[in-house]
Amino acid sequence: MSNPLVISPKECRGLTWHPPNDLSFAAETVLLPLHAGEMAKAAASMPLGLVKEGREWQLVGVCGLERGHNLFIKQGQWLGHYRPQWLSTWPFAVTQVGEKSLVTFERDSGLLGDEEGEPFFDTEDQPSGRTAEVIATLKANHGKRQRTREALAALQRAGVIAPWPETLQRQLGMAIPGLHMVDERALAELDDEAFLALRKAQALPIAYAVNLSLAQSHLLTRLARVNPAQAEAPENLDSFFGDDKELTFDFDN
Repeated sequence: MSNPLVISPKECRGLTWHPPNDLSFAAETVLLPLHAGEMAKAAASMPLGLVKEGREWQLVGVCGLERGHNLFIKQGQWLGHYRPQWLSTWPFAVTQVGEKSLVTFERDSGLLGDEEGEPFFDTEDQPSGRTAEVIATLKANHGKRQRTREALAALQRAGVIAPWPETLQRQLGMAIPGLHMVDERALAELDDEAFLALRKAQALPIAYAVNLSLAQSHLLTRLARVNPAQAEAPENLDSFFGDDKELTFDFDN
């Protein structure tokens, strides 16, 4: 369960943090959050899926065949071509509380310190150094994540979200429940008004990208051969992949 620290001069007084040395923190995370702004690059590098988190749908990169083993991360290094932006901002996140967007830090990340480390704020109570860089990235992506959620909500209202094909999951040996895509037949049968609503919500590019990205699912089985629990990654990964190369902010500005 998440245990966030709200990033504010008061809450962070006397505290520091340690930027991750590598990507080992995500080695057991197989569904990486994405936003529509990075969707095209991600779809060319990994299969994408839609998963339901509470009442909302989320766009994710599918990076494993079973929970607990991210096939794209070996010894803390990323093996793929495109690296989701979430990896560069963790353990920071934006948490919505009512109408406020709060920047938070995961206390249980193991990266919180009290003396040595990166300060959260400078002497003038402004975000400092690496903290400021991460906050700038979160701010730049916040609107994109909001629009992505709105687009996925539009797909849900249209009734076109469907599970990943069972045949594909069996072929892959997939053991991750809850993966969804877009039912292309249902999408084609929408009336003009419903289809236009999806276009206005910018949901159609997501629908097409998710479905097209399933062709990248073969990478999961290939990675599973070279990156099981204790296997060494191949030295030349290019040849393996081929040519697939309380602090609040106004996030609307």
